Amino acid sequence: MQVNLNTIKKQMCDVGQRIWQRGYCAGNEGNHSVRLSPDRFLCTPSGISKGFLEPDDMVVVDSEGVGVFFSSKGRQPTSEIKVHLAIYDARPDVNAVIHSHPPHATAFAICDQPLPSGIHPEAELFLGDVPTAPYATPSTQAAADAVASVITPTTNTILMANHGSVTFSDTLLDAYYKLEILDAYCRLLLLARQAGQVRPLNESQLQELRDLKAKLGW
Repeated sequence: MQVNLNTIKKQMCDVGQRIWQRGYCAGNEGNHSVRLSPDRFLCTPSGISKGFLEPDDMVVVDSEGVGVFFSSKGRQPTSEIKVHLAIYDARPDVNAVIHSHPPHATAFAICDQPLPSGIHPEAELFLGDVPTAPYATPSTQAAADAVASVITPTTNTILMANHGSVTFSDTLLDAYYKLEILDAYCRLLLLARQAGQVRPLNESQLQELRDLKAKLGW
């Protein structure tokens, strides 16, 4: 993957601002990254709000998560880099990862409630099945292994038990869109349960969505 480093740094800041404004991360929570080459990854730093990122805050790490380029600010890479690297290792087609704490989706993860499928067309088309990774202490290799254990060739969104979510795609913007769709879907589910009985799509309707997804190449 070839990218203009300055451009992608600015995009990392823009996405961080969007994440913060939408309330997907509080304080210094959350992190995101982009694959620059097979063994180089640009990631957000540790200990700074995603709403206040600047291009010079970004850090480049190698495939072991070791910093290889630090800005003049001397920022350290996110402590969650192991999760990002586990996803990149499992899925060579993935070029961007976002870890966040979207409140409605995280509610499902905290309550150990599997995210249902077969209910909302946009969730079916853009997210597909969303597994939940077992809980592990954040920033540890165990957390990375837990996420890796539920990745399939078609997975793009994972809930992390009692923690948050990761979304990933071939571009940073698409990974961000999946984060928005995930939390919107979970918000709808919570509202629907208050309004009445949730009505799943039938098999014929689901097959039409699968056919549409295949036709569009999603």
